[in-house]
Amino acid sequence: MKKKKLLSQQLVSQLAKEISINLTKELGIIQNQNEDVLLTIDELVKLINMTKGSIYGLVHKNAIPYHKKGKLYFLKSEILEWIKSGKRETKTSLHDKANEYLAKNPFQ
Repeated sequence: MKKKKLLSQQLVSQLAKEISINLTKELGIIQNQNEDVLLTIDELVKLINMTKGSIYGLVHKNAIPYHKKGKLYFLKSEILEWIKSGKRETKTSLHDKANEYLAKNPFQ
């Protein structure tokens, strides 16, 4: 019967660390949440699922936050905030707000 070689705890830890680093790079996961990430236009295309042409159009209209230093860069946090700022109210929430306003400010 062959003896099974057991992996040492140190080797297992090293392998786990390397796998984590590789997955982080592949998936674009931010290691440090306090550190903002600069994205190229190609990375932004993947993040927000828009074409380069559409993004260039938004940049031309100054409709999307961007930075230009030789080429275009986008801060991930600014892009996420920009997306969130486009949220639309539902009819139900608009009716609730209108009713709340009328309750506080009745017609005279």
